[in-house]
Amino acid sequence: MKIDLALVSPPLKAILGQYLRTAKVILAIVVVLTILGSLTGITAPFLFSRLIDQLDPANLSEGLIWGFVAYAVLMGASYTIQRMSSFLTFMTSESLNFVTSTAFFERIAGKASGFFLDHNPVEIETAQHRGLESLNIVVQFTLAALLPGTLQVALSLIMLGTVLSPDIALIVVVYGVVHIWLVARATRTTRVHLDEAIEHSQASSRFIGNAISSMDTLRQFGSARWMIGQFTRREQSAHSAWQRYAMAHVRYAGLFGASLAIQFALTLWLLVPRVAEGSLTVGDLVLFNTLLLQLNMPFQMMGQAIQQMSQSYSKFLPFARMWQAESHDDFETAGDFSLDGGAVTFSDVGYVYPNGRGVSGASFEARRGTITYITGDTGSGKSTLFKLLLKSMEPQTGTINIDGTSIGNVSRADWFAQVAAVPQDVVLLNDTLATNIVLGRSHDDARLRRAAERAAVLGFIEGLDEGFETVVGERGLKLSGGERQRIAIARALYADPAILLLDEASSSLDAETEKDIMDQLRHIRDQVTIIAITHRLSVIEPEDTVVRIGPATESAATP
Repeated sequence: MKIDLALVSPPLKAILGQYLRTAKVILAIVVVLTILGSLTGITAPFLFSRLIDQLDPANLSEGLIWGFVAYAVLMGASYTIQRMSSFLTFMTSESLNFVTSTAFFERIAGKASGFFLDHNPVEIETAQHRGLESLNIVVQFTLAALLPGTLQVALSLIMLGTVLSPDIALIVVVYGVVHIWLVARATRTTRVHLDEAIEHSQASSRFIGNAISSMDTLRQFGSARWMIGQFTRREQSAHSAWQRYAMAHVRYAGLFGASLAIQFALTLWLLVPRVAEGSLTVGDLVLFNTLLLQLNMPFQMMGQAIQQMSQSYSKFLPFARMWQAESHDDFETAGDFSLDGGAVTFSDVGYVYPNGRGVSGASFEARRGTITYITGDTGSGKSTLFKLLLKSMEPQTGTINIDGTSIGNVSRADWFAQVAAVPQDVVLLNDTLATNIVLGRSHDDARLRRAAERAAVLGFIEGLDEGFETVVGERGLKLSGGERQRIAIARALYADPAILLLDEASSSLDAETEKDIMDQLRHIRDQVTIIAITHRLSVIEPEDTVVRIGPATESAATP
């Protein structure tokens, strides 16, 4: 099995490192309990076998009775330790879930904008879930299988070699090696089906995300059944791959059973005659049977661990790829960044995508005192200019300056402290109006009311029974389109930005509502540099500045 260490090592190192730091005390207790559990698990059957050999119904001594009491105490202690270890391991599992979820979310939050064009929320959530599952399997099997299994194997082999004979211990070792070799071979030969199943499952998750976001459209066109059929075919591919994976392992079941039968047959063939000869006692035979069953279980658990590790690696790959995906390459400036005039200057700016679309030779200036509208045909590059302004990507040619400073020399944190954007598709949380406007920033009632007033939505909010504490519903669907748009503008204005960007923010509204919103924004154009993309020329007033993006980018101020 080839492992891409360069891909999986960084997330494993970051997550497991933090996990070990946060759960080290509990992990140490689990290790101690595991050692004690292994000792009691071996000592109890050994003591029982010795007591059986000394048992004489005609002469039952008090010491023998106390010996059986000690055996009972050992069995109880073994079970107690097992239960304690089980629930402490569960605690460590929850700690791992917490560390992994928070670390992954933090990592995703720093991804470049292109990442979210390639991956939808359902696909990301599925990758996170599989990553959590795979890491838990690794940790659980290490604590619950590999560590106790190794200890029990070592102690049992010592016991067998001492009490019985080295040749019996050798048979056990050979069986363990054969069993683990068979597991490794089965894992290697079935890996192709496992990877195929994971790939198809991840593709299905991506498809679900796309389907959910388009569900209303699918229903309007009567295409829901078609979409269900598309999803079913994708799931069938994943299901078939999982079937091939399982059946490949089924074919190895006979080999595992044959190896176990041979182990027992050889060992009994050696031991039964020794009992008849008197060189071994019945208690020794009972001890052997108990120890052999205990020995086989760790070997089988270790073999299962190898199989689970292989599955975990394949399931972890989507998580690792997302973890390693390109993040924002930010340039941190020294000191505070502030704006005075808020003049945004494009100088021969260009960015062309691999398909040839984009923008080139864009030169214009946006300043306060006027709304700067960017217009142009579909695909002319209007949104590309906004992505460049939001530092989602860097210009391939030319420069963008703000008050004479290139935005390439401004850190993203400093830039977003001065710039606010209202997207075309407004996203509202299923929470209160106040939460949707403040959005995790420092709450200030005066700023909240001022932002709502500047967005011309304060009167509407105060007219609601619960005011700013009104819950807007999922995606804000309890509000009208115009109300949602004004809440988004209030959100953008809450931090008193120097620059406000509107990416066709009111294109989904009727012309009258859009014009009303833009008229309200004209009241703050002397305080904020406003740049808006629009395809409705009816909202443009004579005092506005118009930049037309086309075959030859040009800027012209309306008279």
